[in-house]
Amino acid sequence: MRKLFFNLNKSVKVVNSNLYDELSSINKVQKEKLEKRACSAFSNNNTARGNKLFCSFAISRDGKEIDHTVEGISFTIHDNSSIYKEGTSHVPIVLIHGCYGSKKNFFFFSKMLKSNKIISLDLRNHGNSKHTDTMKYEDMEIDILNILQRLKIRKCCLVGFSLGGKLSMYCALKNSTLFSHLVIMDILPFNYNNSNNIIQVKLPYNVTQMTTILYDIKMNKKPKNKNEFLYYLKEMVPTISDTFAQFLCMSLSDNKDKNKLTWKINVQTIYNELSHLMSFPLCSDKYTYTNPCSFIIGKKSDLAFTIPQYDHIINSFFPSSQHFILEHSSHTVYIDEAQQCADIINNTLCL
Repeated sequence: MRKLFFNLNKSVKVVNSNLYDELSSINKVQKEKLEKRACSAFSNNNTARGNKLFCSFAISRDGKEIDHTVEGISFTIHDNSSIYKEGTSHVPIVLIHGCYGSKKNFFFFSKMLKSNKIISLDLRNHGNSKHTDTMKYEDMEIDILNILQRLKIRKCCLVGFSLGGKLSMYCALKNSTLFSHLVIMDILPFNYNNSNNIIQVKLPYNVTQMTTILYDIKMNKKPKNKNEFLYYLKEMVPTISDTFAQFLCMSLSDNKDKNKLTWKINVQTIYNELSHLMSFPLCSDKYTYTNPCSFIIGKKSDLAFTIPQYDHIINSFFPSSQHFILEHSSHTVYIDEAQQCADIINNTLCL
């Protein structure tokens, strides 16, 4: 079955050629019916191994990443059923990265997850997603809901890391019927704005300080390429690791023709929204979540484990949650102890 490309909602999607012929000659209502039929066909196939489409969106295979876009938010879809065979879960997983990251961060980790539908997305102002002037939690919630609606997903597991974890908690607390399972990696439902007298988050994971530094580099230093960026970064943060510096460079690209550095992270908006992003705008008196839920916490991280009564903070919103402390992990738990994280996620899907 060959693949054709066409522009739909300002994005490029790969579709089955037969669907393309039919879609091109029908109106919007008919198109929605056809997409629903394609989705139903996928959902009703328990093995799902022979399918190349999910609700008319192509599935990334054989190491080839196929980007899709819904309302300006970029995402990919993977199917691990060929890896885990009968052990594959049919609960879709949505992976949400942290601040300054992208869906690329989960490329290898996602292969360890036992689901036939794994959606990795770029948050707004990150990766290949749109740049906007706002980045409120409710804005990002709508972005996720739009994608799930287009994919006809009615229940799924949210897996979020750091900022993506705070967003995942926000979404799950407000939409517990849709988000049937939840896994949070090394972050709390906590207002980090007023925590200086409680904890000291060190660079580079102090988002407030790091964003201020990146904002200064972009707006005042104006580096023309990655080498200049790295020079200014190490000048301002001498202790920064090469690993984290290269992580930031993943969101930068050199435009040699224009002698200009292109930023995939919208530092200006993140900087302007810092106070909101560092807070947690929901109250446990009104919102709780009792579905299967796991918190993965790095013992060497200062974003969760070192915060006094972190377990009480979690339980106030998530009273039935399980807490897993990874002895050898820093903040990046899904890198430091990847297999343990994957096992926790896979086990949570079975609850």
